[in-house]
Amino acid sequence: MHTYFNCGKAKEKVMLRVHELDKEMSGEDRFHLENISFHLPKGYICGLVGENGAGKTTLLRCLMGLYRSTGDIVIDGHNLNSDEAAAREVIAVVGDEGFFDENINLEKLGKYYGQMYVRFDMEKYLGYLERFNLDRKQKYKKLSKGMKIKAQLAFALSYGAKLFLFDEPTAGLDKHFREDFLRLCTELVSDGGKSIIISSHITEDLDRIADYIAYMQAGRLLFFKPKDAACEHFRIVTGPVYKCKLIPKEAVVYMEEGTYSSTAMVIRDKCILVDRELQEHTPDIRELIHYLVKGGKENAENIVEKYFG
Repeated sequence: MHTYFNCGKAKEKVMLRVHELDKEMSGEDRFHLENISFHLPKGYICGLVGENGAGKTTLLRCLMGLYRSTGDIVIDGHNLNSDEAAAREVIAVVGDEGFFDENINLEKLGKYYGQMYVRFDMEKYLGYLERFNLDRKQKYKKLSKGMKIKAQLAFALSYGAKLFLFDEPTAGLDKHFREDFLRLCTELVSDGGKSIIISSHITEDLDRIADYIAYMQAGRLLFFKPKDAACEHFRIVTGPVYKCKLIPKEAVVYMEEGTYSSTAMVIRDKCILVDRELQEHTPDIRELIHYLVKGGKENAENIVEKYFG
């Protein structure tokens, strides 16, 4: 079990430090990523979550260096703005298709793109291809989505990447690959020298491997918290409609009423259960996001400001 990072402890090593990141998009894609600040230590996995359009992909593109932004992005001690070449040496971007030429085979891919990285090791790359059961003579465009992700990982591990950015890596893939991917992620961070940010709508995967949750809403980072600490602020309560309605309103984040029973997410510190017939449990990430979204943006902001401060 991980020991959660405390920004006040000098002995902890930070992989990613984001301070007052701000990015304003103009034109048809008008959007404002506003005053984002957080720290991710080495050896940890962060799940990046939020509704579509909340700013997750824009944030990832800023971290990749694809979008210029104000503020500071420091990756393993290298500032992306002032020391971009060194920062790029430790970033790995793993996505749906990747950035590789589709028409070359995996061996040539390593030889060509490896020239762009000072520490790229061809032998190590070929070794990872073999470990991931990838044919070095296979063209990249012939690979399945899951195989492309493994090829991207093989390449990134071969130049010593430290920060791995995954954008919906398991969307549309079967359960077998998802299991394999989750195992790979935990192996990646097990040495304490690498960190991962995963943007995913498959929250059950994040429940299993994420140490931290970063929740985006309308271009703002509403909270960045250890996963268990974020969920522990709340309880999911289920029971007869009339008994759920007896729960103090100030304790209810959002309540869904059925014909005979209701389910609500409530603030743990404010809720005193009025009857033993009301069942309760700590929300998982999916439930946490669902009820925060259902309760409305303003309500979510107020709750986070009051209880996550």
